[in-house]
Amino acid sequence: MTLIEIMIAMVVLSFGLLGVAAIQVRAITEGSGSKHLSNASAIARNRVEAVTREAWDSVILNDTAGAWTAPVNVNTPDQVFARSERITDDAPAPGDTIKSIEVRVQWGDEKRQNRSVVLSSARLREVDE
Repeated sequence: MTLIEIMIAMVVLSFGLLGVAAIQVRAITEGSGSKHLSNASAIARNRVEAVTREAWDSVILNDTAGAWTAPVNVNTPDQVFARSERITDDAPAPGDTIKSIEVRVQWGDEKRQNRSVVLSSARLREVDE
């Protein structure tokens, strides 16, 4: 092997190592983004469960007329999330039996701002309510 062949091999090897380093940085960044997405989904799921446990005539289950409620900040150790909800009477008449519940959680990452998760559910009125 000549010195030129060794130098070319070193250049090829260095490009390969740079590519591996770039992929590693990308994997770390995407890992934190998926953690925020998982946290936002859990916050939305917990809020939907809490709202569906409320009594049918509870103020929390009042129709919001299609508007989202004011955001409530939910703090986690590494991120602040804004949670809001929208409640809709599916049959706005006396004796309503179904309410639609939507919970939206918003946050911003270092790479992507204005990310959000929306979780929808329905609340059926029980016979004895």
